[in-house]
Amino acid sequence: MYVIIVGAGDLGYYLTQLLLDEGHDVVVIDKDAKACERVINELNAVAIQGDATEAKTLEKANIKECDALVALTGNDETNLVVSLLAKELGAKQVATRLGKVEYNEHVLNKLGIDIVIHPEAAAAGYIEELITKPEVLDLAFISRGAAEIMEVKITEKSRIANKRVGEIEHPSGSAIIAICEDDMLVIPGPDTVIRPGTKVLILAKREVADKVRNLIK
Repeated sequence: MYVIIVGAGDLGYYLTQLLLDEGHDVVVIDKDAKACERVINELNAVAIQGDATEAKTLEKANIKECDALVALTGNDETNLVVSLLAKELGAKQVATRLGKVEYNEHVLNKLGIDIVIHPEAAAAGYIEELITKPEVLDLAFISRGAAEIMEVKITEKSRIANKRVGEIEHPSGSAIIAICEDDMLVIPGPDTVIRPGTKVLILAKREVADKVRNLIK
């Protein structure tokens, strides 16, 4: 997978490191020369110094060939502009970091933004879990990276669309743990039908994660 990350701050730096560790191709874009040097010297990754709100910078990073662009600067407006431009220039998937949580999800989807990232809100929820529910500490860490929880929006073309949970033959080491439909979170039973338009949360061991993704395409 080829990923372009805009923003070489701490979040962008560690995401780059994780993606490289998993064998993905990554290019980082940042206006700051020192931030780019850090990525190049410490992670041995490709970094481009430039303004990602300009088409020429994204084209230099070969935006047409990227599987995903992740906008992670500390400015919401910059991230939105970068994301919209990236979609126009051919990025297959766009993920956008937003500090405000008040943005309308429907509007963001219409703008072509596939994934919205709220790191501060997610961190606050995570800290709350650790403080008030220490018994879920191991789950919060997802067994120290041995597994992951993926959120997938089901389309009409998905292989598991309109199927009952009990009918789905998923790989050993994976499980459907929740379904989000009409802003309601449901813990599914064997007879729960997975309808197009819903979001499904799947817990999967790292070694079967790709098989699970292929299952739900």
